[in-house]
Amino acid sequence: MNARLTLLALPLALAACDEQAMKDFRMPWDKPAPVVAAAPAPTAPPKPAIPEPTGASPTQQPLEVAGDRVKVATADAETLNTASYLAGGEGWTATVSGGSVRFERPGAKAATVKVQRLAYAKGVEYVGTLNDAAFALNIRGEDCGGQPMTATLRANGKTYAGCASPGAGAAAEAAAAAAPAAKPKA
Repeated sequence: MNARLTLLALPLALAACDEQAMKDFRMPWDKPAPVVAAAPAPTAPPKPAIPEPTGASPTQQPLEVAGDRVKVATADAETLNTASYLAGGEGWTATVSGGSVRFERPGAKAATVKVQRLAYAKGVEYVGTLNDAAFALNIRGEDCGGQPMTATLRANGKTYAGCASPGAGAAAEAAAAAAPAAKPKA
């Protein structure tokens, strides 16, 4: 066994005694040879001038861009002011009303989930907890077949796709807003 180990270690020992490796062999406390500095270039280009800062600070004065401003939507107009929805797909239905969603599946007990409403650029999402798991109903303002919105429901570790429309409460609100105001009697 020792003979094998010696035969394996012999090439390493010979490589360590290489002439090139021995030239630059020094201990950590040895100082390296002084390096001769190269002569500076005869004409170095000047450094570019950096303009001084304008002194504008958003804490001292507002930073504004001159000219016309364009309003940018940060929420989908179709879903922003709607408070109730009817959503459904193959094997599921969900009814949104205020701060709760009623989730129903054929052959299973209906569940009512307390949710929080989150509006964003492409629609609205209702998020809550069902059976100690995440529950999310996402409604987008994209057309879905014959209905005006698309719905995606995530519950109990599964994802369900379907369509959605404004609920009965939303239709009544829209009809009341569209009806002409009653004239006061004189």
